[in-house]
Amino acid sequence: MKEKKIDLTPIEMDTPRINKYKEQLKLAAKSPELTQQLLKKEFPDGTENQTGTAIPINVSLNYEDQVLPFKVTEYFIQKAGTILLMDCPCRTTNECKNHDITLGCTWLGRGAGKIDRSKWPGARLVTKEEALERERLAYENGLIPMIGKLRGDAKLYNVLDYENEFMSICHCCSCCCVVSLAKYGPRQMREPIKRMEGVEVNIDVDECTGCGECFKVCIFDGLEMKDDKATINQENCLGCGRCERVCPSKAISISIDDYSHIDELIARFESRVDITG
Repeated sequence: MKEKKIDLTPIEMDTPRINKYKEQLKLAAKSPELTQQLLKKEFPDGTENQTGTAIPINVSLNYEDQVLPFKVTEYFIQKAGTILLMDCPCRTTNECKNHDITLGCTWLGRGAGKIDRSKWPGARLVTKEEALERERLAYENGLIPMIGKLRGDAKLYNVLDYENEFMSICHCCSCCCVVSLAKYGPRQMREPIKRMEGVEVNIDVDECTGCGECFKVCIFDGLEMKDDKATINQENCLGCGRCERVCPSKAISISIDDYSHIDELIARFESRVDITG
């Protein structure tokens, strides 16, 4: 009897508009000319001033009696002069059935106050206390915080004049995260999105059963199957930790070699964005 092939396709956004954009990115990835056109359009000043990072939410990563992502996001929320919350545009568009649509984006800085709130469901200015409560609920819901200072965000929300005073804390699910589209485009477009320094994801091949559950939630092409065992593609993995959370055999582990990398991460963002306004 022929053995059934395991489906290793990730569960990600699947709408006509998103699929059209995927195809455009695939074409650009195959053409140096289209790649240059796309990079010039999206990053006219280069990618050096852009950055984004997934913060892993895992019970094994605690620092000073707090889960790692809360330590990072609390820092920026406490520093922000303006805070705006909104429903998740990705989950709303994708009609997500797996996670709470209202646990969406947190926008920080002067640019957040310039967003046309009438265009975005749930958009409202809030206090630091309300923003911190949103963080708690998002972590309980199993969402991965993705912090970013990206020109594309400022462009989407029509606040390009405040690009350097505009920062995001998105709460991402694997089934609807727009960042998953990056893997379809030219590698240069993925450069601003970096794994947090010091975070390591490893798989114990002796414990791995090759069930493929981890592939369902890996939207960054961070996994490969070799000899019926899952392995980490360290070049693509963003260290979000979703794979560890769903592995039924507990074969996947995530760790950080030095918690001083938290300070490095904060410094990387503070060199690119001022959210005190």
